[in-house]
Amino acid sequence: MRESILAEDTILEKLNQQADIHSLLAEAIKMINHSVNQLIIKVFRKEPHAIKFVIPSLIGKNGPLNDTSVCLKLLYALGIITREEYEDIELLIAILDELDHDDKKYSYLDDEILGPISLLHDMVLPPNWDSHHQKAKESGIVDTLKSSIYQNRYQQMIRSALIIAITDLTVRIINKQNINYFP
Repeated sequence: MRESILAEDTILEKLNQQADIHSLLAEAIKMINHSVNQLIIKVFRKEPHAIKFVIPSLIGKNGPLNDTSVCLKLLYALGIITREEYEDIELLIAILDELDHDDKKYSYLDDEILGPISLLHDMVLPPNWDSHHQKAKESGIVDTLKSSIYQNRYQQMIRSALIIAITDLTVRIINKQNINYFP
């Protein structure tokens, strides 16, 4: 239990240090990849022959399990990770891949970000800022400064919700390493 809390704190700290959506997702995928690699090693049988000859050829530099997507498929097929975990990790990888190939600097409020992250199973988006902003604007209450403050607040809420969702996903993968798959 203590290790789980320590891991969660470490993940939260690393994610909170990231300045933008791209660096946050890059750090998240780096941590998830590490967790998946550790889990895939844990899943394999721990007998001397397997450790010496079989496992290195599977997970080594040229091995078929050197790719996170392949590892995820194997872990899902073996029933070690859930469908939701599998889909969420694949979605995060896809979003990061899109950001890597796009020169535009996105914010958390951009539709290209909000749309995909809203599909994460653990993602709880705050009430839509745009509709609240539009109602306030129609009533003549919101000026430019207040609008900017509300927008920044909403962006921070989305960032926080995303960090919590990624942290929860990563901790669940880490905790699966405590299961003895071959007693």
